[in-house]
Amino acid sequence: MKSNLLSLANETLHGVFHAHNWGQNFSLDILNSLIEEARINSNRKARLCLHPTPADSLHVTYLAFSRPYSDRIHNHPHTPKVVIPIYGQAKFSTFDFEGKVLNSQILDGASPVAVSLPTGVWHALEVISSDFIKLEAGTGPFLKDSTVFLQNS
Repeated sequence: MKSNLLSLANETLHGVFHAHNWGQNFSLDILNSLIEEARINSNRKARLCLHPTPADSLHVTYLAFSRPYSDRIHNHPHTPKVVIPIYGQAKFSTFDFEGKVLNSQILDGASPVAVSLPTGVWHALEVISSDFIKLEAGTGPFLKDSTVFLQNS
């Protein structure tokens, strides 16, 4: 299945694929390949970045997760994000700076309603179904400090 991903993208890190270029045509098979990759990865996730490099000004990424999977609480201090569930279900929560839950909602691919996440909001995802895929869009470039983790989370 990885060969499907490699036909359209370069594996830049383990489980992270960047498209060869903008404007490629992707089929449903590529999402199935991404799920298979998430299932075999030790961190239980895989991503296909439709942008060719982390330096691009627009970042659009399919992220696949396989249960059990939970994010560490984190934020993106320099960029807002838009998250759209594509397949499966996950609990998406926002937190205060001490890690207290402010809000939780179920993201469901059967009802692909977008979540608009402002800059600097602490958040995390917990996969509920056996597999989950989301589409995430934001601005780049991706830098070392683009994702900040809450201490003790």
